[in-house]
Amino acid sequence: MNCTVKARLACKAAVTAALLLALAGVAGGCGWGHSSRLGAAAAKESRRYLGVPYRPGGEDPLGFDCSGLTYFVYHRLGLELPRSAATQAAVGRKVRQNRLRAGDLVFFATGPGREVTHVGIYLGGWKFIHAPGQGKTVIISRLDSDYYARKYHSARRVS
Repeated sequence: MNCTVKARLACKAAVTAALLLALAGVAGGCGWGHSSRLGAAAAKESRRYLGVPYRPGGEDPLGFDCSGLTYFVYHRLGLELPRSAATQAAVGRKVRQNRLRAGDLVFFATGPGREVTHVGIYLGGWKFIHAPGQGKTVIISRLDSDYYARKYHSARRVS
């Protein structure tokens, strides 16, 4: 396949994705940060998976790990995120904690260092949804709880 054909296919895919998002009423334009409606839709969509079991490497309703949940929810809405929490922490725009909106990705350093190891989707009211770990299910937790307040790392707006 030559470069011209690849470029046309990439352009066609981008236009198709933009049209699907526009038809869904969740975003307009290209890139990150164009629709608060997409964030609200992600927060709403994520609640559908409350109670789904944690599964290492899981990225579907049979089981999720933390970044699998965020990946799956945004994928359902037409936005492709990287697959790991650490790589998701590099996309979108950095958001201060006091400026969080529904759909923002919230990141935590749950290990011994300060690197990102966990992610969830902010719902509003200091609550976020996430797949916390082995033996647990997708739940809603509070950012201001003792544990998550200590482990909070950063937030990104991808919608």
